[in-house]
Amino acid sequence: MDAARFKAMLAATTALGLVYLVYDFAAARIDPSQPLSGTILIEGRPMAKGIVRFISIDPDKPLSFGSYVKDGRYQVPAEFGITPARYQVEFSSIGAEDLQRMLAARQDDAPVEIKEEVPARFNRNSEVQLDLTSGTVVQADFDLR
Repeated sequence: MDAARFKAMLAATTALGLVYLVYDFAAARIDPSQPLSGTILIEGRPMAKGIVRFISIDPDKPLSFGSYVKDGRYQVPAEFGITPARYQVEFSSIGAEDLQRMLAARQDDAPVEIKEEVPARFNRNSEVQLDLTSGTVVQADFDLR
């Protein structure tokens, strides 16, 4: 590769990098993220462990976020914050330890039994929705009955 071609490719790569940085910075200003925390109860009792997922139902914002649940509490910190949008909220009592146990059992071809404590109507087909379009909601509590 000659020097002129190398300089042209270097300039193009640098320009592309700058465009990406400007886009990334502008996107953060257009859709600022926010922290979100709260409690999750199952039949009035704190959910011992698990996962909560927020899946965008806004077609122009195909985003998803999640958090682990411990002792009925979850928290999505600001640096991993949620973008203002409308979300379907899914819950699962299968926690990080259960997932690791399942992966280890799969490697050994051993059967593993993991019990989902959250009723099916709050899992993948959950009808629970959360509207964060205002950008001001920083706490959302759920009581799954």
